Amino acid sequence: MKTHPVCSLSVIALILSMFLGFVFSAFVQASVVITGTRVIYGGQDRDKTVQLTNQDTFPNVVQAWVDVDEPASTPDTAKGPFVINPTVSRLAPGSGQTLRIIYTGTGLPKDRESLFHLNILQIPPRNLTNSNSNQMLLMLRNRLKLFYRPADIPGSSDQLSEKLRFSLVSADGDWRVRVDNPTGFYASFSAATISAGARELRLQAGMVAPYSQVEWRPEKAVVLGGGAHMLRAQLINDYGARIEISHEVLR
Repeated sequence: MKTHPVCSLSVIALILSMFLGFVFSAFVQASVVITGTRVIYGGQDRDKTVQLTNQDTFPNVVQAWVDVDEPASTPDTAKGPFVINPTVSRLAPGSGQTLRIIYTGTGLPKDRESLFHLNILQIPPRNLTNSNSNQMLLMLRNRLKLFYRPADIPGSSDQLSEKLRFSLVSADGDWRVRVDNPTGFYASFSAATISAGARELRLQAGMVAPYSQVEWRPEKAVVLGGGAHMLRAQLINDYGARIEISHEVLR
C-alpha cells in the first residue's frame, strides 16, 4: 500500500497583531500537519480530500483557499477555479479535519496538467499563556502544489522519468543542462548535480512544465571539460517520493 508523507506547515512572516513594547514573546508552532505534499485532482474526480491533524495541546483555526500562481494571495483575492469545504474550520487539540476540494471551472487544457496552489493558513489562539508580557502572534501558511490532471492526457505519470530528455548546451562561453519534457505532466525536481571530474556540481534545478523545456545553470560558474558527464537528478512523484535519475550527457 502506498503511503503519503506528512508535511508540516512552514512559517511565513504574516503578523496578525503586535502589542506595543520592546519585549515580546513570539509563538511560532507548526502544530497542524497535512497528509501529503501535493494534490493530484483527476479530471474524472468529483472531488478531492486533504486530511489535516492538530497535534498540539491547544486549538487552531485553519483557513484554506486555492490560487492560480499568486504567492501573496488571500482568500479574497485568490482566483483558483476550486471551492473548499469547509473554508474555515476549528481544530480542537488532537483532532483532525478533512478538507473537500471541488473543481468548478471550465476551459482548462485537456492534453496537459494545469498547476494551482492550495493554501492552508493556521491561526493559533491569541493567548497561549497566562503571561502579561507583550506578544507577537504569527500565522503559519503552507502552499501545496495542486495539479489538475485531465483524464485524456497521453501516457502515464509513472513513465515521466523515462520520457524526459537531458542534454548539454553552450552559449557565449557558458554551459547549461537542457531538460525537455515531451509529456503532458509537470516534472518537479528537488535537486540535480552533474559530474565534473571528481567533483559534483549542483544545478539550479526546478519544475518543467508540460511540452516545454528549461535550462539549468550551475550554482557556481565552473569550467566544464569535454567528454561524458553524469547527470543525477531527483524527480518527485505523485506521492512526494524522490526518484533518482541518472543520465549521461556529452559535451
